[in-house]
Amino acid sequence: MSDDAATLFRGGVPDAYEKLMVPLMFQPYADDLVARAVALRPIAVLELAAGTGAVTRGLAAALPPATTLVATDLNPGMLAVAEARGAARPSGAPDVVWQPADAQDLPFDDDSFDLVVCQFGVMFFPDRPAAHRQVHRVLRPGGAALFSTWDAVETNAVARAVDEAYRQVLPDAPPNVITRVAHGYHDSEEIRRDAEAGGLVVDAVEAVDLIGAAQSAAAAAAALPHGSPLRAELEPYGDRVRARIEAMAAELLAQRFGTGPIRTPLRAFVVTAHR
Repeated sequence: MSDDAATLFRGGVPDAYEKLMVPLMFQPYADDLVARAVALRPIAVLELAAGTGAVTRGLAAALPPATTLVATDLNPGMLAVAEARGAARPSGAPDVVWQPADAQDLPFDDDSFDLVVCQFGVMFFPDRPAAHRQVHRVLRPGGAALFSTWDAVETNAVARAVDEAYRQVLPDAPPNVITRVAHGYHDSEEIRRDAEAGGLVVDAVEAVDLIGAAQSAAAAAAALPHGSPLRAELEPYGDRVRARIEAMAAELLAQRFGTGPIRTPLRAFVVTAHR
């Protein structure tokens, strides 16, 4: 994973990520990805960059009892939150295996899985073709890969509002991690080229529009400054600056969607590929 992710997914980020980010931004795409995965009828599934387990919980519940599931993440704090919350399997199914792992150096044998899933992790990999080569290696012949990456910040309402507030409060600061990394990998042709450079056959790069929901504009505005790598990136500026960004983002969201509960547009790319 990149220096951004290794350095910035720390401290209180995992807990806030689970409480704030997952319901607002990640759960809608987790549900979509789980439905796609189940339709493939896999028997051995590997999840990369599992975070706090939004996709893992869905897979664990929806996959047949005979299917095995290994959930990995490079960041121990994220994986600890996921494991503590748990991921219940159907009666008679093996438990989820939780295992730290670097997507660019997977600790699994060749031909071990028939499906690899990764939600919103690939943009943090410093060498994406290398990660795709690892996916290709651990997949069985004909096995499938499903992964997602956010579209540009302008197409995601909460990220856009927070980024606008950030640039107003800190006009001389460099681009933040939200625009630079989280929403910085959205060229569909680049996404396709990187996967193919890793040996995968890309079946589709699909733009998927969904809706996020929050109890209020203020709650939505708090998600990224507290539950994403932006939290650590803002630490040198102090709590007052972070509070100003939150307040300004909340005002922008309230102007556009009301004070709450609010529903905001999301857009991401979902990639389907196979070995």
